[in-house]
Amino acid sequence: MKNCFYFLKINSIGGIESFFYYLAKKYKDWDITIYYKIGDAKQIKRLKKYVRVKKYNDGDKIVCDRMFFNFNLEIIDNVEAKEYIQIAHGDYKAMGIKPNLHPKITKYLGVSQLVCDTYKEVTGHNTELVYNPIEVEKPKKVLNLISATRLTREKGKNRMIKLMQLLDEAKIPYIWTIFTDDVNAIDHPNVAYMKPRLDIIDYIANADYLVQLSDNEGYCYSVVESLCVGTPVIVTECPVFKELGVVNGKNGWVCGFDMANIDVNKIYKGLSKFEYKPKESNWDKFLLNGKSTYNPSEEPKYKVESLVNFSLGAFDELEDLKRFNISNNANNWLYKGDTFICDKDMYNYLNGDNKEKAKVIKLIEEIKK
Repeated sequence: MKNCFYFLKINSIGGIESFFYYLAKKYKDWDITIYYKIGDAKQIKRLKKYVRVKKYNDGDKIVCDRMFFNFNLEIIDNVEAKEYIQIAHGDYKAMGIKPNLHPKITKYLGVSQLVCDTYKEVTGHNTELVYNPIEVEKPKKVLNLISATRLTREKGKNRMIKLMQLLDEAKIPYIWTIFTDDVNAIDHPNVAYMKPRLDIIDYIANADYLVQLSDNEGYCYSVVESLCVGTPVIVTECPVFKELGVVNGKNGWVCGFDMANIDVNKIYKGLSKFEYKPKESNWDKFLLNGKSTYNPSEEPKYKVESLVNFSLGAFDELEDLKRFNISNNANNWLYKGDTFICDKDMYNYLNGDNKEKAKVIKLIEEIKK
């Protein structure tokens, strides 16, 4: 063998892993063999498209012209080579790590001038500069999908899975952000879960499509909101979507309930900009006109102290807590002795008006404005 490389562990991600890939891709017509002891299957499969990759077993003998070591040197005595070369991939001075050294090494390489300079400072060895190879493929557009929904049957969970399968089969890169409480209901590497939030419109506006594949809908705010900010939708043929102004091929794609004959390449290509005007609301016909007597600034606040350690769970008024210094408030936990200010609803809830009838706070003072 002409050129052999050794690295103890090829991880799922990492700089040396990228070095191997770009080296293999650029010099695939050269005689290169990469040895490893532990390796990520996907990384190894990717490398094997271009170069020979071998798992090293203790005691194996390697005979080659040039042996390149990437940090690990434990097999060097089982290598018979004309040259033994150590590659420095990092700034060992900044990292505070002592590099592995061996008297058999005949040459030192560094992947940047900084690495060469600091490696010589740390080890005393002259280090030759060799920048890492890189051949970046022309990037594909990543399809950005978003949904804000429960992941239940009637809300189209199985249809969402079907759409993912179709995108995967077409090798279309995508990320599907799902705002839901049903985290991990769909296990897929391209799905990113987010907790529900009130400023969802910002995220909808940033997406390529909002997806809502329900069995039925009565109005569906998320679809209307999406169209209002110029984001097209992917929906099922629920009658209300036509009523609300979804037009197939213009401001969205309408899928059959059986999810058949869907052209994901058209979805990937995208739609032209469109104008959308929501249906006019006429609630003023049903509300009695009269000046509001509500003044939120007059609502009382309560300063309270926690009597026990407890979790607030998903209580709706959690935003109030963020304005106050509550010790160790990770995962909505409060600890005995913590003090904070809350409104009347939260005070009543924590003072016993809850499902468990648990009183977990005591009143310090009522704050009136």
